[in-house]
Amino acid sequence: MGAAAAYLHIRPVPQLPGFAARVDGLDFSAPLSAEVKAELHRALNQFGLLTIEPHTLTPAQHIDLASAFGDIAPGAFFPRLPGHDEVEVIRSDREHPPELNVWHSDVTWRRDFPTGTVIQLIELPESGGNTAWACGRKAFQALSEGMKTYLRGLHATHSWTGSLVEDALRASGEEAMVNAVRRFQPVSHPLVRRHPETGDEVLFANEAFTRRIDGVPMRESRAMLEFLREWMVQPEFVYSHRWRAGALAVWDNRSTQHHAAADYWPQTRLLHRVTFRSQAESAA
Repeated sequence: MGAAAAYLHIRPVPQLPGFAARVDGLDFSAPLSAEVKAELHRALNQFGLLTIEPHTLTPAQHIDLASAFGDIAPGAFFPRLPGHDEVEVIRSDREHPPELNVWHSDVTWRRDFPTGTVIQLIELPESGGNTAWACGRKAFQALSEGMKTYLRGLHATHSWTGSLVEDALRASGEEAMVNAVRRFQPVSHPLVRRHPETGDEVLFANEAFTRRIDGVPMRESRAMLEFLREWMVQPEFVYSHRWRAGALAVWDNRSTQHHAAADYWPQTRLLHRVTFRSQAESAA
């Protein structure tokens, strides 16, 4: 029996060994039942990334889907869908060049960063615009035992300064920048995190927001982060997804990072995003 055989209400179809699954069998014509939500949550813990074939969803249904995985989180600084502050609108077009084409985990510059994300692609370019996800669990497991021992116990500083977030804030005006500087000081996260729901150890660093490893010499920090950034996105750890309009993806922000290709610009790519924070993470 396969890894997905124990599910009764959904059909997860693994896309890579131990990572990423397409979820078949979802019916949004009625509210998702508690049993379906529980299996979705279990599948996310098992696979780290779930993709869902195109559906027509209302904003309320998008938010309800996200609630299967935790409490709705504040998100970042993107514009909101009118009447639905939980839904961020991320649009790239000729006037708004894409800024997410760098490996990152969402909003790790917050101490209480969202533990996961649900996005729906609303409008797609003619071609391109794929998203790739890298599995921090698989990347950690593949390290030598000596490197695992070295990395355990280390922390790294994350900050939004010098990133795509700073670019967005500058476009929003001086007041937005000043408020962000006051509210969101650099934070430190473990470089190897133990997932509170699965117990897995995962590498937790990303190119966009991880600035330095704490407590080690600057050159050591710089060299080690460069090694980890390259190591974590090897093809063996990465799933690349080709989108269709209306399709969705759900990912665990604690154990994955992602990269949205910007090869389609200046065509339009529009998505809606809802982030969530696991109750298990809040209790950890």
